[in-house]
Amino acid sequence: MILYRWQGDARNFGDELNTLLWPDLLPGFFDDDPSAQFLGIGSVLDGRHPPDRLKLVAGSGYGGYEPPPMLDETWRILWVRGPHTARRIGLPAALGLGDPAALLPCVRPIAAQPGVTIGFMPHFESAGHGAWHAVAALAGLRLIDPRDDPAAIVQAIAGCRVLVSEALHGVIVADAVRVPWVAIRPLAGIHRAKWQDWAETMGVRLAFRPLPASTLLEQAQVSALTRWHAGRTLISRHAERLREVGTRRFLARAAAALAAAARQSPQLSADAALARCQDRMLSCLDGLTRGGVPPRPQHAAEPACLHRAAESA
Repeated sequence: MILYRWQGDARNFGDELNTLLWPDLLPGFFDDDPSAQFLGIGSVLDGRHPPDRLKLVAGSGYGGYEPPPMLDETWRILWVRGPHTARRIGLPAALGLGDPAALLPCVRPIAAQPGVTIGFMPHFESAGHGAWHAVAALAGLRLIDPRDDPAAIVQAIAGCRVLVSEALHGVIVADAVRVPWVAIRPLAGIHRAKWQDWAETMGVRLAFRPLPASTLLEQAQVSALTRWHAGRTLISRHAERLREVGTRRFLARAAAALAAAARQSPQLSADAALARCQDRMLSCLDGLTRGGVPPRPQHAAEPACLHRAAESA
């Protein structure tokens, strides 16, 4: 069974977390056999996967980037990221146990070492289209680039007093290592539903803070132009020029908004909520390691791990 992770032109912290978590959590479980794949962290629970492969799902979410999956005998569902994902693909809401990234401190000795630093992590698309290094410097925050080495990013988050983040997995990891966080509403609307998916599992009521685009290119990437092929081609053709138009105005506006967001009261899930979420996910994985891959699709009824989790709650 191969460990699946989404890969684009640049690394994305959330997807790269798969390489840090699962080999330690499930040692010896993965190999190079492409006939089965393991879907863990990320909004990858959709119809992009080959129909002839076995798909074992442990905490993946539905993001709306691709059509939803047609669940058949090739799917084995242990749990999904949250109730929104479960409802969207026709599963019981009780299967929405949480995001596996919250399990990172269970396998790695990561402890918050809070100093005076307030970190800022943009979404990886914003990092590519925007000028957030310059904006963060103007606002007096430390930029944590989601395209960097994932292990280094985890340590950087652990060293923050507060993390301000447009990237969902920046907040999930911060929450897991008990670093308070401020949620930035993603500039692209399609990235927002997955936040609520996770937040429901943690009993958190999100208080999103807005940020404007830091370049005209970043603004164009979330405009109506992107609905058409001709518009996307036009943006791509003039990307560098769009990046430079009105630089001072875009930087000043974004820096003021980022500094204002950093002054807001941060959030953190309750210790008990985090522990309950981790216990339920680990209970599912315990059944997997003892019994192997489930022999039939698990969307027809609640898996046994849910009953064990309920008994221990």
